[in-house]
Parts: sequence; C-alpha cells; structure tokens
Amino acid sequence: MPTPLCILLVDDSPFFLSLERQFLRNTPAALLTAQSAAEAMAIARRYYPSLVFMDIDLPGIDGLACCRLLREDPDLRGIPVILIGDKARPEQQAAAIAAGCAGFLTKPLDRRQFLETGHRLLVSIDRSEPRRDCHIPVTFGWRGSERHGLCVDISSGGMFLKIEPQAGKGDELSLHLRLPDSERTLVTLTGRVAWVNMTGMPIKPDYPPGYGLEFIDIADVAGVALRRCFGV
Repeated sequence: MPTPLCILLVDDSPFFLSLERQFLRNTPAALLTAQSAAEAMAIARRYYPSLVFMDIDLPGIDGLACCRLLREDPDLRGIPVILIGDKARPEQQAAAIAAGCAGFLTKPLDRRQFLETGHRLLVSIDRSEPRRDCHIPVTFGWRGSERHGLCVDISSGGMFLKIEPQAGKGDELSLHLRLPDSERTLVTLTGRVAWVNMTGMPIKPDYPPGYGLEFIDIADVAGVALRRCFGV
C-alpha cells in the first residue's frame, strides 16, 4: 500500500542527502534515503513515494537509467522524479528529459530552486526559510568596487544586508563574511538581490534600508559552516 506523503532522496553522497533533508525539514513528509539505484527501486516498490529527488551520477546504474526503470514499471510510473545533474555538464538536462523526469536541478544545489521545483510537483513541500538574527559585517564587490554592509538576519537560502542601497533587483554581489564561531570562519558566496528596501519607500517597514539577498552559489564548505553556526 502507498505510504501517505513520503519523499525519496537518492544520492551516493551523505553530504547531499543531509543537505536535502535539511532543505525539507519543515515539510510534513517522511524522508526516505537511498544511495544506489537498486536501493531506490526497492524503496519505491515498498513505499511508493510521493516524489523522488535523484542524483544522475549514481554508482552502477545511474539516475537516468533508474528514472527510465521507474517510468517503465506499470506500478511505479506515476511517481514524479526530479533528476539532479552537474552544472558543468549542460548536456545532462536533455538526457534527463528524455529519461522521463518531471523536473531537473543542478549541483551545487540552490535551496530556493530545490524547494520551488519540488513544490510544483508536491504542494505540501514547505518553502519557508527560518531566519536567525545576527550582526555580521559583510564585504562585497559590486561594479568593480568594494563596499561594506551589515548582515542583520540570515537563512540557508539568503540574508538581509543593511546598507544604503545602490544595486537593483537581480544584481549579483560577491559576499565575504566571517562567522561568529570559534574559528571565525571566512565564508565566500554569491547573492542575488531579490528585493530592495529603499529609504522612504520600504517594502518591509520593520527592516532598515538594504537588500534582501538570495544565495545563488554557495560552496559545500560554506553551507556546512552556516548551518553549524546558525542552525539554518
């Protein structure tokens, strides 16, 4: 019998399985994991998950072949599969579509895109981002110049940067900040301006002037450091 609302995560990397579980921690679903195509097929037959996120580069039978096996199985063909490829290998997207996937993502994983793609196929996926208040100086590059602002809250998917705004929505900023942990870890990442809080015309009156940023490129080490420091 199908299990009500469970999501299957398939990746041979414990790091990415942990990251995806973190992304989905607010979603009211059982999270199942597999590290191979054979394990994924066995779990799918037993639990009939509501959605599958599956890496393409699996050992042995890869994610493309596993997706095709799911599509060819009359009992499993209704399970939507989101395949995850490598950003450096654009040819994987066409191969994923040909294999019958319902969605396609690339590594490094973007939390917002991960959840939005999943939500399109399973509306129960919670896209909200818990934020933590903080007070961290940030150095960033914009149009060839170095500027300085203050991060006043942060999540795994973005931050609010307090500064008199000059950049506009959609601009990308190269961000550098030291975390308030015992090692004073230096984190470098890229953020895109999602919204601007202007002086005199604030979108969020309880926020100072500045930018709401979404992270678009965050290294594995930086992501781990952020979660360890803030629990986001």
